[in-house]
Amino acid sequence: MAYKISTRVAFANTVVGTTAGTLGGTSLSDPIDLRDISRIGNFSLSYLVTDWGGMGSAGTTAFSYRCSESRDGTYLVPAAAGDIGTATVVSGNTGIVSFSPVVTPFMKICAITGTSGPATVSAVLNVR
Repeated sequence: MAYKISTRVAFANTVVGTTAGTLGGTSLSDPIDLRDISRIGNFSLSYLVTDWGGMGSAGTTAFSYRCSESRDGTYLVPAAAGDIGTATVVSGNTGIVSFSPVVTPFMKICAITGTSGPATVSAVLNVR
């Protein structure tokens, strides 16, 4: 039996960090409704991370996820660790990382940049 892969955009050229200085920061995606797309439970995140506006290296960007039982509810880091992976920015770093989240009806992807500088992040959640 063939299973379809569903994709949801988490970030589209989103600046993560403080653009007025060299500080990193955190950005959360909009809520992603998993109730109708998570059949088998295979998850991956495809990403592109670049430094923002020629401010030099953006250092590293770490990805994680947060869960909620309702779309507008409080999104929490799961007790079983919500880490997805880390990208080191070298003039545009792309990658795909698989992860196994806890069962949850709603998820937000979190991108966290280090203190080297802001980054531009594009990421897509793939679910089968």
